[in-house]
Amino acid sequence: MVHSILTLCALPQVLACAAEVTQWGVFEASYESTKTYAKPFTDLEVNVAFRSGNKQWIVPAFWAGAGKWIVRFAPPVQGDYTFRVTCSDPSNNGLNGDEQSLRVTAYTGDNPLLTHGFLRVSANRRYFEHADGTPFFWLGDTWWKCLCKRMTWEGFQELTADRRAKGFSVVQIVCGVYPDEGVFEPRWENEGGKPYLTRDFTVVNPKYFEHADQRIQCLVNAGIVPAIVGGWGRGDCDGMVMAGVAGIKRHWRNLIARYGAYPTIWIIGGESGGPEWTEVARYVQQIDPYHHPSTMHPFDSGRSRVTDETVISFDMLQTGHGGWPAAQTVIPKLKAAYDREPAMPVM
Repeated sequence: MVHSILTLCALPQVLACAAEVTQWGVFEASYESTKTYAKPFTDLEVNVAFRSGNKQWIVPAFWAGAGKWIVRFAPPVQGDYTFRVTCSDPSNNGLNGDEQSLRVTAYTGDNPLLTHGFLRVSANRRYFEHADGTPFFWLGDTWWKCLCKRMTWEGFQELTADRRAKGFSVVQIVCGVYPDEGVFEPRWENEGGKPYLTRDFTVVNPKYFEHADQRIQCLVNAGIVPAIVGGWGRGDCDGMVMAGVAGIKRHWRNLIARYGAYPTIWIIGGESGGPEWTEVARYVQQIDPYHHPSTMHPFDSGRSRVTDETVISFDMLQTGHGGWPAAQTVIPKLKAAYDREPAMPVM
């Protein structure tokens, strides 16, 4: 999925380079810090501003280990762009650079996610559509723990091919605290280890996310939208207790930096809710330059789990796991959610 890579040297003035990528493809650029930080993941924030005409996208970059930072950008329109890196430390010459140039051309492949563009809520707020107005049908599968090594890479590819052949368009997958498991269990690991090395999410493990990258890209390459869950909020696996609002926000900044350039959907937290999770949802809304559709995976209704409904863009229902008795309650729950105002798509 990465269509173009541009490496920028850590010089006092970053050299100008031209690059090219297709519309909705992933443009990737890397930068090297000229300074050393004790905790770069928490001590520094790096952004890259992309501009085309009078439009601008502020894209967070992610720490990739050592002194390396990477930005991923999916240009929504064709044409000529400029981009410039800045960071929260103005004295870091490697992470504050001159403007660079980017040329964006038409996509000519057959992946519907790139042909039609990212997802959004329709103007009447009743369904999902692509950026070009093509309606999108959500046929989803739940692979909560498939970013860990209990699902092998070979198995992941096999399962992806199977779901693609059956017409699935979405896979719901957790990247963070897993449900139904204790804190920092070995079962969290993928081939690169655990996502974090400390329980408060202050020391990230880039190797974990490199392997997660491979799987997220596999889904997108198959034309399947990853609906990424940023952790869980239930008592036995509560990421908010582990990391607090600040830690969960950092986690989401990392997810947006890594996966925002893909046609994703954000599920802010599983079985989560209340003022703190609402604050996180608002933060995601503010820093996501693409405004991907977002919601909460609830105990009941996603919009009932936030204290401000404007921080999510669609309602997700959890209607039960009890077979036919649960199935009989689905229609009245769905109708009640659909009738609520203001209107939202209901899953």
